Amino acid sequence: MWSSSRPLVYRALETLDERGMIREARSERSAKGPLRTVFAATPAGRRAVRRWLATPVDHVRDIRSELMAKLVLHDRAGTSPDELLHHQGAVLADLEQSAFDQALEASGFDRTLALWRLSSTREARRFVADLIGVGSRAAVVYRPIGVVRSAYATLPGMPLQPAADDLGRARIEVDPPFRAALADVEGFSHVWVVSHLHRVVGWEPLVLPFLGGSTRRGVFATRSPRRPNPISISLARVVDVDASGVDLEGIDLLDDTPVLDIKPHVPHFDAAPDAEVRIGWFEGRAENVTRIRSDDRFALDPETASPGGRPAGTRATPRRREL
Repeated sequence: MWSSSRPLVYRALETLDERGMIREARSERSAKGPLRTVFAATPAGRRAVRRWLATPVDHVRDIRSELMAKLVLHDRAGTSPDELLHHQGAVLADLEQSAFDQALEASGFDRTLALWRLSSTREARRFVADLIGVGSRAAVVYRPIGVVRSAYATLPGMPLQPAADDLGRARIEVDPPFRAALADVEGFSHVWVVSHLHRVVGWEPLVLPFLGGSTRRGVFATRSPRRPNPISISLARVVDVDASGVDLEGIDLLDDTPVLDIKPHVPHFDAAPDAEVRIGWFEGRAENVTRIRSDDRFALDPETASPGGRPAGTRATPRRREL
């Protein structure tokens, strides 16, 4: 991790000795020269080491060096790094929020740099989350099988659900390694398209859904894209299937959206069997899906985002932005 010169090592030993953190323990013979002095940590030195091992690093650039040094020392000592990792996750969450704010406000190449910092911070945060989750709930990684080609280039104006799409055909271009899996898809009238909403920024437990007026709802009780894992399921009608993809009608996905999976729609499996089906707060609102369009409340685009990311005619609700 580091390569330190001999003078630097001796200077560090002098400094630690002056601060009362180490003491001379013994001398022993050396095959390369005079007697070698062995130092041991004092109680104050041990306390300082414990504090340091529990203290997160302040910058993403220090993840590869200082944080890794702390992790290897925890491993050698047989101690748990969980406290350190939880603190580190909190620091990275704040850094991610700061990078996100900078990306919203910047323009030109400054925005490119801000997005690079945001991406780097998010990857570092995922790394720490994976370390915390090893043996329990580690992050799950999926590879897209293709991409959506649709007429929708921006979030404002998007249909809220596939049933509200009135712009005609869309297409899923399937990547070459997965094209053989398209066999027999033409026998189905509809498919479920499972996708990753790559243009959605972060998540929050309470959201202002498009059909919910001015009332905020629990995100798990909505179809909001701002979720802990921004995964979408869209029911689309199959128009045609060829060797490289599927043509569809009725899609609520942006152009370039990564597709994770395609599944056949089977009414016997997908319809709720109960005679009484409740739709919660959607009651009396679901029929508005063809009338109301998406706005920019979930967009990461400083040129098109409205103040507060809210539709015209609604009042802003004070909230902390979550990533």
